[in-house]
Amino acid sequence: MRYGSLIKLKKEYEERYIILHRHTFPGVLDRIRKSNIRNYSIYLHSDFLFSYYEYAGNDFDRDMAKIGEDLETQDWWKLIGPMQEPLESRKEGEWWASMDEIFHWPEIGAPSENTKRMALTTELLGHDRDRMIASLKIAYPILVETSRLTSIRNFSVYHKDGHLYSYLEYSGESSETDMENLRASLKVEDELDWLPMEEVFHTD
Repeated sequence: MRYGSLIKLKKEYEERYIILHRHTFPGVLDRIRKSNIRNYSIYLHSDFLFSYYEYAGNDFDRDMAKIGEDLETQDWWKLIGPMQEPLESRKEGEWWASMDEIFHWPEIGAPSENTKRMALTTELLGHDRDRMIASLKIAYPILVETSRLTSIRNFSVYHKDGHLYSYLEYSGESSETDMENLRASLKVEDELDWLPMEEVFHTD
């Protein structure tokens, strides 16, 4: 199961937030693993944080409750929480707002040692959002299939509040060229401008 979520980062805390996530409490990382969360990454663009992770367990609610009960995680949240600004559009009980996955290109084999994680974002500015999302669900499978970007794997696109966020893994040798080709394909008739995001956190 894949999950994408979104929250805002207060601009004055950006540098501190990044530094702290490069030195995450060991107990927090251990609890994440014990709660069956894998391939967890957080990316930053402007003042938005986009997170992507995969859940490999069989009782999501129980595993998430275990995270909430963990004392070291509670201390971590006390430190990190004031730096974040939850979205008004989040569901009741959410801190990070859950997102709608509108596209997924499945994994093809296991990631290699050279696999790079990436995230991109774009805004549906000036577009009929429902129409655009509906067209993307049709266009993206065709574009990825015909582009022959075989080095792209585990590619997902999420939507929230008029913005799209994508997570992908790349295992090829020409990342700059292939990424430009991918971004060009994802524009869909030059209507979308996909921008790279900065990775600030990752745990396998």
